[in-house]
Amino acid sequence: MNIRINGPSHETSNKMKVIAYGAYDRHNYGDLLFAIVLKHYLEANKGFHVLIAATKKSDLSRFGALPTISLKEALRATRQQRNTMLVVAGGECLTAQWESIIGYLAPQAIYYPIKASPYVIGHHQFIRLSRKFTSIPSDMPMVLGERELPGYQVMYNSVGGNEISRKKPLIHAAIKRNLKDCTYISVRDRETSAELEKLGVEHRLVPDSAVLISDIFPQQPTPSEAGHIVFHISEHHSRRRIEAIAEQLSELSDSTGLKIALLTIGKAPGHSDDTPLDKLQTLLGERAFRVDSGHIQDIIRCIATSKLYCGTSLHGAITALTYAVPQIALLPKRVIKLSSFLETWAPRRSSGFAEIDQISHTASALLASFGEPQKKELQTVVALLKERVRDNLDHMIGLYEKASIKRGADIYRFHRRHPMRSPLKPGRAGGMPRPTHQART
Repeated sequence: MNIRINGPSHETSNKMKVIAYGAYDRHNYGDLLFAIVLKHYLEANKGFHVLIAATKKSDLSRFGALPTISLKEALRATRQQRNTMLVVAGGECLTAQWESIIGYLAPQAIYYPIKASPYVIGHHQFIRLSRKFTSIPSDMPMVLGERELPGYQVMYNSVGGNEISRKKPLIHAAIKRNLKDCTYISVRDRETSAELEKLGVEHRLVPDSAVLISDIFPQQPTPSEAGHIVFHISEHHSRRRIEAIAEQLSELSDSTGLKIALLTIGKAPGHSDDTPLDKLQTLLGERAFRVDSGHIQDIIRCIATSKLYCGTSLHGAITALTYAVPQIALLPKRVIKLSSFLETWAPRRSSGFAEIDQISHTASALLASFGEPQKKELQTVVALLKERVRDNLDHMIGLYEKASIKRGADIYRFHRRHPMRSPLKPGRAGGMPRPTHQART
């Protein structure tokens, strides 16, 4: 199924605009899925026109992604609406910091120098410069609050943010301040939920919305596809481990008779997979093959038609989950967001956890125990997860519509009392006073 990626038509220009904001301007598979899911659900089912916004304008359509406009442009495009829903939807966004976001916008050669910049010039100064450079009205690039966005209802759609409590006081305070100044928050795992409870922030626990991707891109294996095992690891997590991984994968391939698909899931700085997977291909030879296009539908097809997924990518595991393929979280003690999500939502009989020296044993055991009963159980669980995601999206729409009705009534009363004045968006000079907000469920 193709997702429309062209500019707005006359038909869409008359619809209520909604902003979906996230890290959709870099090649990281999971982030790119959020934009597709939100646009499909809100436009196909609810009649909105969704603006896909990121830090900057981008076009990754060659990878099957949706082009983005800058958040600044999206805010300008919705300025005349009485009330606008702004949905923050994207992975581990609650703890994303400026040095990472700015680093993604720069050439890869200076990614790590940019990451070090706050420690050279100071975090206060780096935040100030980043805000000015991107025109994003927040001290945290992906944590927006309504105080600095009058007239917008900021909602968080099944996001993540582990280890908030371990952040520097400046960062910790900015996260808490903005999360307490929004309309609604849903998070995707128990670890993030526990962090928000420490902050005293109201929220709901909801599965990652990427589980809906199998509704958008249904997959059916063909008789000619013998099946394979998908393996993924990022460059960061592969350091000094390549030879040990190759030994485990060789043993796994020999014992199962299945080839290993070495799958590239991310190509952005900090998420690059090609280097370690190319090295593994050299070491594994005919036991493995590369899937490295980076195209969303190639990634989905590779995982959906496999016998097993094993890797460090959360959205690799979520893709396996939604297509009823068993999953192994690699390096679970290091990749907390991955292990936490599977522990929260995945059936125990269809998932596993492995350190490097446990890959072959864990994968072989899971393959041997995963039969038709386990597959049906997983499909039942996935159907329930999807229903919770849809209910969450509908709940956000309900909050928005309720606020829009109230806003319309407020404007009507304002006109009756002050017929010569214009009820501008809340907080602007000459307009209505800005209402206070707390996160609502």
